[in-house]
Amino acid sequence: MNPELAVEEHLLEDAEIFEATRRCIDAWNSLDLEAVLATYSDDVIYRDSGSGGRIDGKRSLERYLNRFLQVWDMQFVVTEDRRIAGSNAQVCLWDVVVRRRDGRGQPVMTSGMDIIHVNVRGELSRDEAYIDRVPLLPLTNPAV
Repeated sequence: MNPELAVEEHLLEDAEIFEATRRCIDAWNSLDLEAVLATYSDDVIYRDSGSGGRIDGKRSLERYLNRFLQVWDMQFVVTEDRRIAGSNAQVCLWDVVVRRRDGRGQPVMTSGMDIIHVNVRGELSRDEAYIDRVPLLPLTNPAV
């Protein structure tokens, strides 16, 4: 048996998966790019509705988030964690207050969810974020 495969088959405890997700959310709330990146694996697969598609790898994610975090301040509050049975994964439901960092427009609250896979090192190896974008429309073209 391939020893690397055996490591990947090790199932984490619920608390380990939820804690990895919480560390990531805390980093996002800090708006600290390096702190956010530290929660993801080097080979992360990331997707959100604003990314324009799948982002492969931490370096590509860094380029995307560097631009993203210059514009947006998103403060997340987890409302529910659900383990995906038989895998090192979870669904994380959240509410978020979104603001433009340049101060234009009014803050908006919306909700969403992430489907997250965590590797045995406690890093997020896959993160697919889904958000209700309709409430965000006024922030995409705010009055000056």
